[in-house]
Amino acid sequence: LLKPLPAHGLVCQQDSTAMTPLASGRGTLRSWGRPAAIAAVSTAAVAGAAVALCSWRSGDGRGAAARRFLGEAQAQASCSAWQSHGKSIDCGSANLCGVLTVETGQGSGYYHHATPAVHGLWPETGSYGTSKCVPPQNTANPTTVYSCYKDESGGESHQLDFETHEWTTHGSCSGVRDVTDFFDQICSLSAGPLKVMAGARAAGLDLVDTADQLQRSGYCVFNTMDQFQVSLSACAGLDGKWKLADVSDFSTVCGGSGPSPAPSPSPSPSPTPTPSTAKCVKSQHGPPCTSDKDCAGLEDCVRCAHSGFCTDVPASWLRG
Repeated sequence: LLKPLPAHGLVCQQDSTAMTPLASGRGTLRSWGRPAAIAAVSTAAVAGAAVALCSWRSGDGRGAAARRFLGEAQAQASCSAWQSHGKSIDCGSANLCGVLTVETGQGSGYYHHATPAVHGLWPETGSYGTSKCVPPQNTANPTTVYSCYKDESGGESHQLDFETHEWTTHGSCSGVRDVTDFFDQICSLSAGPLKVMAGARAAGLDLVDTADQLQRSGYCVFNTMDQFQVSLSACAGLDGKWKLADVSDFSTVCGGSGPSPAPSPSPSPSPTPTPSTAKCVKSQHGPPCTSDKDCAGLEDCVRCAHSGFCTDVPASWLRG
């Protein structure tokens, strides 16, 4: 007996014991394996998500297991309605706060890929939020491609350049020890959400439903973005250890004290100083900006980056 589940784009086969997934709107689930690219989300995880959805909808004895797979943190974490969040994020008493941005893979250009992937961890300073800008102890640039940024289709050189962009643009205010600490934390934080997103994509969920599924799974969404991306709220204390948490819980989760990861060069830490000449230089902050208009006409500058500084990196080039 074939039982269609139009809400999720799955077709499930029912036998005497359970329902199992046969196919989705994107082709057979059995062949929906991961490419040798980007996020390390296994075929087993995707198949598990599909089984979970079929089990959950069928009401068979494995329904509890399905709920654990797709929402095991629901009872442990309560997320505020992400649609009610404004554009700026409030850290409360937490030293640092921002977003972990993940891609569904359903965007265009570099944002189009077979499996969900992590984009980056962004402390929200200036007009984006109340996070402090705490520089790392060691500012040396990355020399290797970290596990959650590996992508054979993009090439190692491209991914290393992208990591350098993420490090100099966002890692420079993240309060971590060094570049390895920064990307190790990103890979660790994104592993769980990417598994949930792989299941959501296998089930044919759209961006809003994917965000809702992340919420139900205990990964609190701050907002959705263009190119089919989702931003998860995160915070860190003075120890520089980032945690995924709802914005309402920042003070509780990350408000404690701890050793400062790096001494501040001045009473009020600030981003990398603007170069004396108004131009953009690779792997460095350009002049400060609030919109692309501020960067127009400046040498080698193409846009105003999320960090609040002009950059030489086109938006269409970015891909995590």
